[in-house]
Amino acid sequence: MSQTNRAKAARVPQSRLSRLAGLGSLAGGIAGNLLVEGGRQLVRGERPELMNLLLTPGNMSRLADRLARMRGAAMKVGQLLSMDAGTVLPPELAQVLARLQADAEFMPQAQLFSVLEANWGKDWEQDFSRFSFRPIAAASIGQVHEARTVDAEHLAVKVQYPGVRRSIDSDIDNVCSLLRMSGLLPAELDVAPLIEEARLQLKREADYRREGEQLSAYGEMLSRFRNRDRVRLPLYHAKRSTADILCMSFMQGQPLEARVRHRSDEADRLMTLLLDLFFAELLEFQSVQTDPNPANYRVDTESGDLILLDFGAVRAFSPAFVRGYRRAIEAAVSEDRRALREALEALGFFHRGSEVANLDVVLDIFVLAAEPLRSPGAYDFGSSDLARRIQSRGMSVSRDPAAWHTPPADVLFLHRKMGGLYLLASRLGARVDVGRLFQHY
Repeated sequence: MSQTNRAKAARVPQSRLSRLAGLGSLAGGIAGNLLVEGGRQLVRGERPELMNLLLTPGNMSRLADRLARMRGAAMKVGQLLSMDAGTVLPPELAQVLARLQADAEFMPQAQLFSVLEANWGKDWEQDFSRFSFRPIAAASIGQVHEARTVDAEHLAVKVQYPGVRRSIDSDIDNVCSLLRMSGLLPAELDVAPLIEEARLQLKREADYRREGEQLSAYGEMLSRFRNRDRVRLPLYHAKRSTADILCMSFMQGQPLEARVRHRSDEADRLMTLLLDLFFAELLEFQSVQTDPNPANYRVDTESGDLILLDFGAVRAFSPAFVRGYRRAIEAAVSEDRRALREALEALGFFHRGSEVANLDVVLDIFVLAAEPLRSPGAYDFGSSDLARRIQSRGMSVSRDPAAWHTPPADVLFLHRKMGGLYLLASRLGARVDVGRLFQHY
């Protein structure tokens, strides 16, 4: 979730008609910009190209702003499509969709009150000695408030935006149609499997009782982690939670970037802990928190312990998938391209009829991504251009629909987490012995 220091309140559109109208106004605005810019180019004697007209900064900004204003599934679809990172989507579109990982407005107080009263009753305030109405964080489907009960419980109260759950199906269909019709989403890219998986994932994330149960289950799983004493979780408060409100113990901490700003050794320590936890999640627990948003992590200012937040995106992986993915990692580390191809085919990463050129690109990307695991000693993420090299190689993937095969959703959600951790390590300038961590598991 993004912090709300500079955010502003904006009412969440609830009805299907108002949400559809929001997308309609977006389409109209894009079309208007297209005509204006096309006219300017004709006056200059230039021949307009449709994709260049669509991908103007104005259109990209309008798209991100509208999805952020709508929140809910509309915003979440944009976030999920941003997992592509420019390897299939136009880089301009992938870049602006990535903004949605951090941008979110919050509900005005009147709308917040209506949600609280619908779930807790009109006299809900009698149970609290303090309730901060300005949220401390806001995201695509909800926002978080700090509160204290009359029983002296210090809580983080996560409140879902109204209408989110019932708008998931229509939002997803409408956003995908808009992106297709506008030409912003390549017609040859088959995202149907990913979109259907995103639909299921969103419905799970929109059930806050389920997230509370996930939090409790993750805590039990984490008890087996070798560095359990360096990681902390909030406690789930079931009695005050509903499908629309999630109550947890409040965890005081500072953002990762604030913690490491003047302490490079802290960047190394925290990223080592996060990557160690990731390998434990995948290879030992077979259950991964797949949302890589840095706002999901905090650091206890006194103990330095890592605080984990947000468990709506925890995803279980089958033993067969985990075994297959381990084989793929090992083959990529050893640069055994034949073994890597066999492992990826078994995972369903591409079909056996895929173009040889596309196979080579995918294999190259996996080998590149394994570079930190091959590196002897600590890998310096801060000075590495690995992300640029991966993106550059990915741009050569064929756009021929007969050649492209959308990877399984499990792979994409897993790569979302891995890529997020790599980018975070780069931002923090961390040095981590990734190979040693992997070898432990």
